[in-house]
Amino acid sequence: MKKIIALLVGASFLFGALMPAFAQDITKLRVLGAPGVTKADPKDWHNSLAIQGKTLTVNCPKCSPINTVTLSADDIGALRYGGNAYHHWVAGIVSGVFSLGIGLIVGLMPHHQHYFSIDTKEGKVLGLQADKSDYRQLAGALENFTGLPITVTSKDAHYLAGYNTKIEDTTPEKK
Repeated sequence: MKKIIALLVGASFLFGALMPAFAQDITKLRVLGAPGVTKADPKDWHNSLAIQGKTLTVNCPKCSPINTVTLSADDIGALRYGGNAYHHWVAGIVSGVFSLGIGLIVGLMPHHQHYFSIDTKEGKVLGLQADKSDYRQLAGALENFTGLPITVTSKDAHYLAGYNTKIEDTTPEKK
């Protein structure tokens, strides 16, 4: 019995060594800018990010002149996160009029946008906007992939609570 357990444990270690450290795919994001990309569709959410071993690959079918950007974990110098909140005022007012005031909730609730910047050591930037359901998965994937903290402002730090973050103070200095 001990031999069988030892054989199974050994096989699991061998299988684990042959598999990449982590493999992760995120399929709903916008590419805002990337090294080698001069034109990207700002409304296209059908892009994907794949992490396989020590390689990050962003596939952007509507980007030009290239559709795929590949970065090595060793080439990445910094990770940044920024959020933006806005309100759907027009939709809230219109639905409020037609629903006798109940639809105003739509306009009063904030909607958040989640932006990530992957800065390379050569000074190039890969800018991504993650979907509201995928931004935490993207943050975790980038953090695990690079081992770097994600720089975030104190205002947006609560979005990445529990992640390895470096809080950037944005208060202006008084003279």
